[in-house]
Amino acid sequence: MSEFIKAGNKILNKPNGFDYDLINGKVYNLKYERYGVGSYFEEDGSLSLPKKVYTTKDDDIFIKRVNTYFEKTSKLSTGVMLSGVKGTGKTVMAKVIAKNSNLPIVVVDEDFPTSQINDFFRKFSTPVAVIFDEVDKHWDTEDLLGWLDGVQTNAKKLVLFTCNNEDRVNEYLKDRCSRVRYTRHFEANDNARFLKEILKNKGIAENEIESTYTFIVNNFNLLSIDNILSFIDEKLMFPGLSNEHLLKDMNISSDSELSINKESKECESEEDEDEDEYDEENDNNEEYDNEDEWLQLVTNTFLN
Repeated sequence: MSEFIKAGNKILNKPNGFDYDLINGKVYNLKYERYGVGSYFEEDGSLSLPKKVYTTKDDDIFIKRVNTYFEKTSKLSTGVMLSGVKGTGKTVMAKVIAKNSNLPIVVVDEDFPTSQINDFFRKFSTPVAVIFDEVDKHWDTEDLLGWLDGVQTNAKKLVLFTCNNEDRVNEYLKDRCSRVRYTRHFEANDNARFLKEILKNKGIAENEIESTYTFIVNNFNLLSIDNILSFIDEKLMFPGLSNEHLLKDMNISSDSELSINKESKECESEEDEDEDEYDEENDNNEEYDNEDEWLQLVTNTFLN
């Protein structure tokens, strides 16, 4: 007997509607209608992963380890916390783990009230992978403690958190393997590991890969895949422009912007000095109301 029904595009706990079983590998958004059906799943098309996902051997081991533990453990909840600055690959990692789990994948909507999560998950027992993207930004993690402990829940769940600021995550999630078993921190320059491979795959000339790699690593404050791919696109589209010229006009934070701004300010200062000198000469000229007096002064200066 199925645990869900499907009414239109909404997948609800019974009582009324067509029987529905959650499908392994399929993506569902967990949503909430305060004055409607309450909590419900909505089918989604995909995880929106990039065509090419770059991972290291260590990443692959981590992904396999998480899923292997979840398969073998009898615990109802396995938590994973992926933290670090934005754009470093946390969300992609969470999606890859979820995809490789071959479980139904639940993406929690940012407006879903965590106060409702226990009540919803205790109504079914289908194992699922659950993604809370930017948990520190959208939810009060204190409300999730009991749910992660397995209190009042029947569904075995692989819970994947991403967060930008670990200080905003409840302290009782830290050093508690029963709630969050695995953690991984992402640094701003982690994607440098894949940069040369990305440059090659995107079609940067072989003799330009090393110099482009060095320029990006030395000048990008954040080596996000988004920034890297955008810069490469610009480089391929405008081959006549230097790397410096390309970066200067892009929405990519860089220390080199400071040097560019500094040069501009220095030029402005020099212009101001020239204007001041010109003004001083004009002021001196104004002291002589009579043109003959001024000419006489100039003549005497040259004669002396």
